[in-house]
Amino acid sequence: MALYYTYIAFSTVNKLHSIGVTNNLFRRFKLLNQHQENEEKGRCKLVYYEEFLSSYKATMRETELVSFHESLLSVLVEECNPMIVDLLKKEIIE
Repeated sequence: MALYYTYIAFSTVNKLHSIGVTNNLFRRFKLLNQHQENEEKGRCKLVYYEEFLSSYKATMRETELVSFHESLLSVLVEECNPMIVDLLKKEIIE
């Protein structure tokens, strides 16, 4: 059974969150970071994710998170990941 992920990424350069859906977190962040390195925008870090059994539910959650204000996203991330660790690499984001 495939899992789908709704994730929140954090850009170390522009200090903004981005939200998306994928069925493979490692592949998505590899592609995101390759694209961003080419544009010299810095790296995207995975700071929050939720698992779903259907792409529909993951997309519905993405839609909900996109409607959140940036400060509310920060609170959500800090509640679940207080050290703001890159969840793919387990390193603290400065």
